[in-house]
Amino acid sequence: MDQNNLYHSGSDRENGYEQAARQQAAMQEQAAEQKAAQEQEMPHRQQPAPQPPYMQQPPMQEPRTPYQAQVRDSRVQPGPAAQSETPRQDPYGGGPMPPRPTVQQQWQAQEAARQSGKKKSGVGKKVALTVGGIAAAAALFFGGAMAGSMLGDPGQDTRDTGSRPNIATSPSAITIAQAPEGTEGLPGDVIYEQVDPSVVSITATSLTSNGGSLGSGIVMSEDGYIVTNNHVVEDMDKFIVMLSDGSELNASLVAGDSDTDVAVLKAETGGRKLDVPEFGDSDALRPGEAAYAIGTPTAYRLTNTITTGSISAINRNITINDKVMTLIQTDAAINSGNSGGALVNKYGQVVGITNAKLSSNIFSSSASYEGLGFAIPINTAKEIVDELMTNGYVAGRPSIGISGSEISEATAKYNDVPQGVLIQSIDSRAKAYGQGLEIRDIITGINGTTITTMNEINEIKNQFKAGDTVTLTIYRMSTGETLDIKVTLTDAHDLEGTDPAKIRVDEATNSESNGNDPSRGGGYYSFPGFGNFFGW
Repeated sequence: MDQNNLYHSGSDRENGYEQAARQQAAMQEQAAEQKAAQEQEMPHRQQPAPQPPYMQQPPMQEPRTPYQAQVRDSRVQPGPAAQSETPRQDPYGGGPMPPRPTVQQQWQAQEAARQSGKKKSGVGKKVALTVGGIAAAAALFFGGAMAGSMLGDPGQDTRDTGSRPNIATSPSAITIAQAPEGTEGLPGDVIYEQVDPSVVSITATSLTSNGGSLGSGIVMSEDGYIVTNNHVVEDMDKFIVMLSDGSELNASLVAGDSDTDVAVLKAETGGRKLDVPEFGDSDALRPGEAAYAIGTPTAYRLTNTITTGSISAINRNITINDKVMTLIQTDAAINSGNSGGALVNKYGQVVGITNAKLSSNIFSSSASYEGLGFAIPINTAKEIVDELMTNGYVAGRPSIGISGSEISEATAKYNDVPQGVLIQSIDSRAKAYGQGLEIRDIITGINGTTITTMNEINEIKNQFKAGDTVTLTIYRMSTGETLDIKVTLTDAHDLEGTDPAKIRVDEATNSESNGNDPSRGGGYYSFPGFGNFFGW
């Protein structure tokens, strides 16, 4: 076979492909004409437009982060009693009957009738406390360690004046002076000379964990009493106080309070009199005034550093370690080690104890938030110091003596119960024990005010003191009744530690193996499925 034959053989093959393609195209054209003719014969029939294959698949959803994941809407999730859409029939032949009201609807109607017959009470007025979060990776620093998030309503004064503890009857270690008249303020160098000798550095170490912390403190008395932050000295065993002149004194812990982050040390002065600063009225502060922070940031080589700025805001509600604190905000630089140091006003008076700052992320080298520091008002600290030095703890804080969990709106609807706070245990040491509350009761109100969360209960409860009586409105799951029960508040200090009844229950749980449920005894009961557990 020569090359020509090879060439012609390839051409013949290509011609065959072209002929087959023409035939296929002709057949498709003929089919299209037949289809068009059929559509003309039946104009009333609508032919759906052909869809490309990819349109037949369900549309792709936009990727979501875990925080964007869809959740069941409580407004369309019926409870067990409302899941059937079939109307009830009248057994006497009267046709369809209206749907049976749920337990929640019955409770709401009963509660509305109860409220209409009551007079409005001033104590029952709900105190608004909006809780929000700082975006992204914001973190609040607390003595050199990340402690929590910043929360609160920046535009609202939500101080709980009723939650302050009783004032000690003994002379106070802190005396508040009024601002001097006829002066606009002192220069920064004069202020530093006045206050610097009264600010100390504190080294605290643990003998068991070999850990330690560096902080600052403020002298309160010539004989060596020093106020600082509780987080500087908490869980520590040995304390050394270094004065502004470099001399060191051993010190011991008098007492501390984690709720307010205030602690008191006693330095061994050996007869030496320490310099005491003048303390000013923190309630008289106004945003925009000059402010100075004095303390020991980061290391001993930076002892007694002064930074300048202004009072940025007052009465900031900040949450640190699940504790809401009302603090002074300042843009004077505050860093780790400043905790327990002095916040000073324009007159050279100590008006606050620096204790926290806001930073973006302790785990990266990215820029941090600047100028967001916080301090405990000295007027608040004064009351706590008096309690710590008189009693060794803060007395008079009210507690109901129960623990439980919050029932959300969705959970309430799904389980056909009122929204509120589910009681899971009652402390046997509390005065409320034996006064009518039962495990699995749902608290729906206090002193005539409807509540749905633990914070709402505490806002009203903290307006009272230990020994006072409050009225709890409860929904009793066992009977479906709504009751008002008066309970006496207990001093929270008396409920510290583990309830002896719970210890007995735990011991019984460990010893019994016959299948019984000892967790029902002793005022304790596990009732899962109703949200996060808390104690208060």
